Amino acid sequence: MTRLASDHAHRVVGLYGDPTVSWSILLEADLGTAAPEPEKLRARLAAAVQQYPHLGAVPEIEQATDLPATRDRFASAPYERGAPLLRVAVGESTLLVAAHHGALDGLGLLSLLGVLLDVPVSSGATGIGERAGGKPFALSALQRLAEALFAPPGRITPERAAVASGDVFCARHEPRLRLGAAGFVAAAARATGRWNRAHGARTARVVAALGASWRSGAAPEPVHDSAFFRLRLRPGADVAAVLAAQPPEPDFPARSSRLARLGTRLLAGRLGSTFLVSNLGVVSTGDTVRSLAFYPAASGRSGVAFGAATTGDVTTVTVRARRRDFDAAAAERLLEEFRAAVHEASASPRAT
Repeated sequence: MTRLASDHAHRVVGLYGDPTVSWSILLEADLGTAAPEPEKLRARLAAAVQQYPHLGAVPEIEQATDLPATRDRFASAPYERGAPLLRVAVGESTLLVAAHHGALDGLGLLSLLGVLLDVPVSSGATGIGERAGGKPFALSALQRLAEALFAPPGRITPERAAVASGDVFCARHEPRLRLGAAGFVAAAARATGRWNRAHGARTARVVAALGASWRSGAAPEPVHDSAFFRLRLRPGADVAAVLAAQPPEPDFPARSSRLARLGTRLLAGRLGSTFLVSNLGVVSTGDTVRSLAFYPAASGRSGVAFGAATTGDVTTVTVRARRRDFDAAAAERLLEEFRAAVHEASASPRAT
């Protein structure tokens, strides 16, 4: 059963799944009070796995004495076939939860947090519901191949070129922001332009990847039911209008060939998007969680993902970027550009 769950999770990532990254998504919850005991967390997790066997084997609950090191390992270590698809660590007042993106999406990760804390968790995210899909996968894949070969998406200019693996992470806590998906994408695009200008680079062919869900966050379950959009953004574009007119990308095929996987690996640096944005929305945890830092998977041309989550009076914005291209200080500066752009977008009448 564990192997079946593992195989399923790897298939879900599909042909669009960059094989050079771990596809580990993370949620870091600041509880403000003492975290539950590991034994209690493992018992709750075991009950969830029994109900949802696609989650695979029950992992050990780790004690995070060095939270940044644990976060780095949870994010970077590949999910080997047959190994647990979930990773959980507990600190003094922090709960760190990670999962293979083929097993859980962002709302699924929120649901798992509720299971671990034994509290109802919900999100104000509405999902895309019955929104119709666009072109067939085969046609989309051919267009993506042509794009990669002849006109790849622009990228966020790397700060360095280093022999380093894994990602860097940073987060900022802001007073609650009333900003929707389009607003966060607009902020990421604005931050990208400013970053590139500061590094003497043009910003051309911006393609924003936007993580979404087919379902609402009103009563999330620990499943994968995600969708995503690829938004080609011209300078000054009305992101909300572009998003409204753009159908979601087609579902991944159930199987992929070795040739397709090899092609994806060889073109990984030219496929994907300029950046990814994923917002978990306004999250209710019954006052159990003080703040939430969400780190989506960072792949694509730049290997940069912008995350956001709001709980109580706090919105937490994050950046996750490849360590080979950005050190911790560079990631902090990129996040500062994003944070400033987010505040500008939240003041705009077009922020939705």
